[in-house]
Amino acid sequence: MADALKEFEVLSFEIDEQALAFDVDNIEMVIEKSDITPVPKSRHFVEGVINLRGRIIPVVNLAKILGISFDEQKMKSIIVARTKDVEVGFLVDRVLGVLRITENQLDLTNVSDKFGKKSKGLVKTDGRLIIYLDIDKIIEEITVKEGV
Repeated sequence: MADALKEFEVLSFEIDEQALAFDVDNIEMVIEKSDITPVPKSRHFVEGVINLRGRIIPVVNLAKILGISFDEQKMKSIIVARTKDVEVGFLVDRVLGVLRITENQLDLTNVSDKFGKKSKGLVKTDGRLIIYLDIDKIIEEITVKEGV
């Protein structure tokens, strides 16, 4: 079986019933939404910061970054991700779990204009379409804008 399709794992989650996914390689942990301390004069998508085992982590509303609708009351999980030296918490409705994906389940041609470079494509699995997000591009975009 030398021609095996390349497999990779993604963490699937939902915002407003839209399934999305990040590469698991960038995910440190998933936590329940806790007390988020607001940061004055921060960008519109920054909800604030949390203290996670002594580390101060900015929490951003992923729906605001992606320009999709959301219900603040449904946002119950924070996905703590790291890329390069930046650690960010993404506020989402709920985490669905880890999915093992093969290359033939990924549609790179059908990337939505709405998400632009923030999306790597669509994952087709179990009759669902999951937007496969590029966590590096999202964190790069928010840190460049933030001047972090």
